[in-house]
Amino acid sequence: MREIHEESSARRVSRVSRRDLLHGTLAAGVGGALGMVFSAGWLSRVAGTAMAQQAISGTLQAAWDEVQDNLDPQTARGNRNWWVLTELYDTLTYLPGYSLEAKPLLAESWTVTGKGTIYTFKLRRGVKFTTGSELTADAVKYSIDRMQATKLGPLFLTVAFDRAEVMDPYTVRFILKYPYAAWPVILSHPAVCSIVDPKVVEAHGGIQEKKRNDYLSANTAGIGAWTIDRWDQGQRIVLVRNPHYWRGWNGQHLNRVVFETVPEEETRLLRLEKGDVDIATVSAPSLPDLEQRITRGRLPIFIEKTKNRQALLSLSTMQVNMNHQLLPTSDLNVRKGLSHAFNYNLFISKVLNGYAVRMAGMIPRGILGHVNDYPMVDFDLNKARQAFDAASPQAKAELTKGLTFRYVPGYVLGQEGAVMWQQDLAKIGVRLNLEEINQATLSSMQTSVPGVPLIEGRWVGDFPDADNFVTAARTDYWPPNGYGASFAGDAMTDGLIERGRLEQDLERRKAVYRELELYFRDQYSILMVAEPSGVLNKWNARASWVGGFEYNPMFHPLFYDTFKQA
Repeated sequence: MREIHEESSARRVSRVSRRDLLHGTLAAGVGGALGMVFSAGWLSRVAGTAMAQQAISGTLQAAWDEVQDNLDPQTARGNRNWWVLTELYDTLTYLPGYSLEAKPLLAESWTVTGKGTIYTFKLRRGVKFTTGSELTADAVKYSIDRMQATKLGPLFLTVAFDRAEVMDPYTVRFILKYPYAAWPVILSHPAVCSIVDPKVVEAHGGIQEKKRNDYLSANTAGIGAWTIDRWDQGQRIVLVRNPHYWRGWNGQHLNRVVFETVPEEETRLLRLEKGDVDIATVSAPSLPDLEQRITRGRLPIFIEKTKNRQALLSLSTMQVNMNHQLLPTSDLNVRKGLSHAFNYNLFISKVLNGYAVRMAGMIPRGILGHVNDYPMVDFDLNKARQAFDAASPQAKAELTKGLTFRYVPGYVLGQEGAVMWQQDLAKIGVRLNLEEINQATLSSMQTSVPGVPLIEGRWVGDFPDADNFVTAARTDYWPPNGYGASFAGDAMTDGLIERGRLEQDLERRKAVYRELELYFRDQYSILMVAEPSGVLNKWNARASWVGGFEYNPMFHPLFYDTFKQA
């Protein structure tokens, strides 16, 4: 994004390389007659000056690479919109701090009856929308019914939902089609249960199927800590305090939050290091160099990498789908050989710069059902060769033609990881042909029938429950209906997934998911590449004067408790 006020020095120097900025001479002005030398020490002094200025400011500047296009909670899609919606609209439940357990927010409490099919929520009284209307059970029902009626939001999150019933002005009941332990955390998602003021919606066109509300997509009608002050499409969104917010503003809080779209990473980094922004998105390739500059230049920047002495959770996975319906990967031994021929640890250390751990099953770390003692597939070319030798004659015949692997730069393996795999397979006589494709082509191929033998895939959690992460293993999620591009599974695994979804007892649920995970492990269903570290989140580089910020791998309000300290 470009500044809409006068051009800052960060913009003027953003057109040159980082090496020039940090180690060379930069010609200043149009004529280039004057030179300036930018060093780590210079950046440290500039950042120190900026620190004193920024710390007394009540405005938090966040520079990221996201562009929002719709802030109507019931019709918006995509993380880029949902991250902002969490600041504008409170939900019945939320995930406080780093927790993945739902707690009451606009709800005071809830009970579960009907063998896990009826959830009854008691609402807080006296809570007001930004419009002045009072929060009632009717507004809650209206909001979730609106999501179902417009048919534009992520309806897959509410497949268990049957109907909502108003019991009294401050009590709402959700009736589910089947027992679903994940329902409270699903209600924390901004697209599912952001409560809107029905009067505002009705005054601007009401509920219309397959049509977003243009007024609501650019204005606030919720119960959140913040309201939209200004939105320059594709450039920035400025949020200001909701003065009537029900939690109040006692203590340390911000006055404004600015989300600024800065697509060029070098510009984001320079502005962060100069202290012009408080938070910036930094990618895995750039993070190691930034950490070194922080150390060398004593820059007041904090990179949060761990929580409770463990790597930050991301609740996302990176894999290569191996098609169970097409030769040669329909042969178990071919899948086994491909799995043993990938150097996981080298890929994580060299390509992902160590910002990941081995993927250990479909259910990531931090989620109930994750198998802590998951049997990892090791990199062993001898085992790979033996597996290929044991493949069927038909599979071997296909392998001799060469196997094509298509990759998207920066998605899962990227070119560097793909070449690593290609070279290791060549050592044992297997030819892997590489083809670079774009994201649109990948998405089309991921959902095509009969698919291709090998295709990259990533899974990012929509809600923190095991049922979300095993979705791709359901046979009804095979293409063209979904992204289960490995075409793995059968009636038995579908039954396990259904049992895990319905089971209310935590220990029995864990046992079901363990059985499911180990079955797919024995089938070498997917090549489990990595589980990225949560350090690669959108808020991963923060100025040291930013306090109160709590990262969560899911969606939750970030900036109500955030403040700036001297």
